[in-house]
Amino acid sequence: MSKKIIIIGGGLAGLTAGIYGAKANYDVEIYEKNNIVGGECTGWDRKGYHIDNCLHWMMGTNEGTDLYDIWKTVGAIGDNVKILKNHKMYTSTLNGESLSLYDDLEKTRQEMIALSKEDEEEINNLMEDVKTAMDVEIPAYKPMEFYGPIELLKMIKKQKNTFKLFKKYENQDTEDLMNKFKHPLIRCLISDFCPKESAASSFPMAYGNFVAGDGGVPQGGSRAMALRMEEKFKSLGGKSFTNRPVKKIIVEGNKAKGIVLENDQEIYGDYIVISCDMDYTFNVLLDKSYMDKTLKMMYENDKDYKIYGMFQAAYGVDCPEDLLKGEIILDCTDIKIAPWMGDRMTIKTYGYEPSFAPENKQILQVLLPLDVSAYDYWMKLYENKDEYNRKKNELAEILMKKIEDNYETYREKMNILDVWTPVTYKRYCNAYKGYNQSFVAGKNTDPKLYPSPYVENLDNVILCGQWISPPGGAPGAAITGKFAIQRILKKDKRDVNL
Repeated sequence: MSKKIIIIGGGLAGLTAGIYGAKANYDVEIYEKNNIVGGECTGWDRKGYHIDNCLHWMMGTNEGTDLYDIWKTVGAIGDNVKILKNHKMYTSTLNGESLSLYDDLEKTRQEMIALSKEDEEEINNLMEDVKTAMDVEIPAYKPMEFYGPIELLKMIKKQKNTFKLFKKYENQDTEDLMNKFKHPLIRCLISDFCPKESAASSFPMAYGNFVAGDGGVPQGGSRAMALRMEEKFKSLGGKSFTNRPVKKIIVEGNKAKGIVLENDQEIYGDYIVISCDMDYTFNVLLDKSYMDKTLKMMYENDKDYKIYGMFQAAYGVDCPEDLLKGEIILDCTDIKIAPWMGDRMTIKTYGYEPSFAPENKQILQVLLPLDVSAYDYWMKLYENKDEYNRKKNELAEILMKKIEDNYETYREKMNILDVWTPVTYKRYCNAYKGYNQSFVAGKNTDPKLYPSPYVENLDNVILCGQWISPPGGAPGAAITGKFAIQRILKKDKRDVNL
């Protein structure tokens, strides 16, 4: 008889684990707290518009990489899924000037030099690093602990450019990289993608990936991708249960016997794969004493392991003309009404997905980064739902006016479709302090230090998801989902090479 794997959480990590588990002939069941799978990789409909919560561009859409093989295996991409690509990663603006990151590296370089001749040397250095990063590939074939000496040498050779960049930017963060440039817009351009506390190598590696053409979006967006993955899981015999919150893991001795659902139903299995929020895992599902010491240190050391927040709003626009044609980042210090608000706001249109808006209209979404202290503010407000809704709509109105002031064509043609805050992510995904990604490790941290996917004293529990793969994101979630099943295969003394 095949062994049974219970997966807690139906986000990207849980779905990926489910598919690989089913392919390995395990009896797999996924328990998801919400009425639809996907977790943070989701979208929803409002007033005839579709709001996409997650994917702006997704690494791993080019053939020939381990990550591409994962995405294809799980049905996220494939022969019948068109990959939509933009020629610009984003455009940053400041004081009436703008600067874009193009898929044409030389075009970006020339535009930057035209903006700031005095930064030419540093611009050329950065562009060379981006060129180096074009060959960087995320290792996603199997967990590092399963590599033999020869395999490890081959992998290190394959990752030489990654190590080269890590070495060059060792003990530097994004703020250090920004400060190499004199022009304020170039500094903004760099920090508009990467938080100032993130590793300095983050920007050239991310932009290099985009220039290499490996940053597309599967047609249909986040929700459609998650539903394709669920369909693939079910086609392999997997069982997906939505509206099934898990409130406890049943532990006997050094094993987890099963789970207890919110309705007190008990489900038993041979292995438990936890793909939900790690704070929820070790404060609700399991006793905190089971938490890995590295993960515990990350939660406690909030100076070096930062988390943030997001305030987001979606607007229907009664205008057929897409003035932005992608992502634009604006300075918003002039509308800052609280210390936890960020100084920059990202506006995104979805012209490449006409189905997201009614004919001759557009959907426009705004992302405003927040300091982590915003979580307490919004959670306190949420105690009074009317006041919470009033305040979030008030801020959405302020952001809308900022957009209208910058794009006169949109004036009086916008209406608020929906607004979501750190409270939303806490409610929907149990997200720690309402953050939709993972820790951002600062320059004083060990870049090789990651939380363990194993739970000490529980032999049959494996962790996956973005919280054990800082700084998070879709690739890390999917990779750790695959790795979870390979770790189970290893425990069962089976071939781990999926």
